[in-house]
Amino acid sequence: MRACSMPLSRERIALTIAVIPPVVLILGAPAVLYAKEPYVLGIPFNLFWHLMWLLVGPLLLTIAYIIRVKEVAE
Repeated sequence: MRACSMPLSRERIALTIAVIPPVVLILGAPAVLYAKEPYVLGIPFNLFWHLMWLLVGPLLLTIAYIIRVKEVAE
């Protein structure tokens, strides 16, 4: 029974990691729209926020993919 619960746990971890980028982009955009400091690195903060998640999102999705692939390989 313990062997069956382990893949489910890995699946939940992978799903949780995969859900973070879209949720942050959808729910975080209105939150950062009215930031006190409007510029970061010379660009508007809202644009910086989306560019940052454009880079972080695929990284998190890759981690989630690796977790799922290890589950299948084991």
